[in-house]
Amino acid sequence: MHKISRAYVKSRFGQLHYHIAKCDAADALPPLLCLHQTPSNGTDWLPVMGPLSRERTVIAIDTPGYGMSDPSAEPATIEDFSMVMSQAMLDLAEQSVIARGQFDAMGFHTGSVIATQLATSLPHQVRRVVLFGLAAYPADLRKEKLQMLQKAFPPPGPGIEHIKKLWAIIGQLSDPRITWEERHVSMAECLRLGARMPWGYVSVYRYDFLEAMAKVIQPVLVMNPQDDLWDITNATAQIFPNGRRVDLPGVKHGVLKLETARVVAEIEAFLQQPS
Repeated sequence: MHKISRAYVKSRFGQLHYHIAKCDAADALPPLLCLHQTPSNGTDWLPVMGPLSRERTVIAIDTPGYGMSDPSAEPATIEDFSMVMSQAMLDLAEQSVIARGQFDAMGFHTGSVIATQLATSLPHQVRRVVLFGLAAYPADLRKEKLQMLQKAFPPPGPGIEHIKKLWAIIGQLSDPRITWEERHVSMAECLRLGARMPWGYVSVYRYDFLEAMAKVIQPVLVMNPQDDLWDITNATAQIFPNGRRVDLPGVKHGVLKLETARVVAEIEAFLQQPS
């Protein structure tokens, strides 16, 4: 397994933090950009980065405002995140950190939305796309979810009601095999973000994901674990003109750690195919 290192690259919002597993093989496949879910960070991808880096350089960038990346002043748009990531990949190529030319994009929940926008905005640069879960809601439901965010994730106050609510949500979403320690670490990360914790959800619900999906011309692999996006992913994955869905029943949040071998095998088989 290749060593995973960390570094920063500049962006319009400040510094972007990333993890990278380099592949120095002369015949390496295009780099793979990994984009995480809200409200997590690039460490989500650590279980698969090493195995996937046998044939390509793998880079997991913390979305602005999450992990160790600097935040924007207010909730950014998905288009903003896409531009930041595309510029980061260009800058890293110019610095010889990654290979120049095409790259593949992989996202998880919020990251899936950003990866889709990248694919539509860079049709010749983004080669293939892997997506875990599709928050592909119609406009009326996105509006409803936006209105519910403040109630679901109230800003920190003098009490601990928001902590209890957050702990209940983590318990509901986590796969039973995820340890209590891992759940506490996830909650600590959420609390560290303060009032901006749900900003990524705001970005997603303001974005017309369904319209963007229909514009993606690249091959798309939709990985569908049985988490909170299971039903909506089943209902919408076929919108991608050149997409294929792989269902992962029986596994909730934590799929990258709990089903590493299967996930890596599916991704490698998909990314090894010629352009």
